[in-house]
Amino acid sequence: MTRRALGTLLGLAATTACGDIANPIRLDFYEWRLIVPAVPGPGNDSLSFHWPRNRLPVRIWVEDAASLRDNIPTAIGAWRQAFLYGEFDAVVVSDSQTADVVVRAGAAPGIEFSRMRLHSALAPECAGATDLDISDDQTQLELPIRIYVDPRSGPTAPGLPECLALTTTHEVGHALGIWRHSGVATDLMFSDPAVTAPSARDLETAEVIYHLTPNVEVAGP
Repeated sequence: MTRRALGTLLGLAATTACGDIANPIRLDFYEWRLIVPAVPGPGNDSLSFHWPRNRLPVRIWVEDAASLRDNIPTAIGAWRQAFLYGEFDAVVVSDSQTADVVVRAGAAPGIEFSRMRLHSALAPECAGATDLDISDDQTQLELPIRIYVDPRSGPTAPGLPECLALTTTHEVGHALGIWRHSGVATDLMFSDPAVTAPSARDLETAEVIYHLTPNVEVAGP
């Protein structure tokens, strides 16, 4: 990111803050927006999203497999620490039909649920993907977001529990609005990270996202 782009984003953060007592200034963050081809009409080519306050806490349904029931609450807590004013929160719910985010074990299917798929080429023991159903004009996100955590190895494979945990937290990072991979391996949102929890840059990026006006909005109940 250039100094000029950084200054522009910081200026936007100052003018579009969400009414905090003291809007935090963050300097060490990376590009999070999903860059896509422009479409005719009001559509955007740099897609930015965060959950509005009236949709919090985000409702997450979790399949009882691949340690997801244990790893999702840990992932929520890992990202929640980025926010000083409760800008993001999530809870696990028991009904997948009412969920904003659906998390399943296994490989992502074809393109049944996805207009845009965020692949994560993580450790060989496991992998992940997050599916986003973006409207044709690229202004609305149809719910639910779908996350897939895929154990590629047997249940006793060395390193599998750690891989599942970090992959789950990585994919929740996509679901909260980091729609692009970091270019630094020490960030959890790198496509193949070398860490097991969000870095300071990951957390600051998440906070910046929630103090800028998104151009993609939630659609649906």
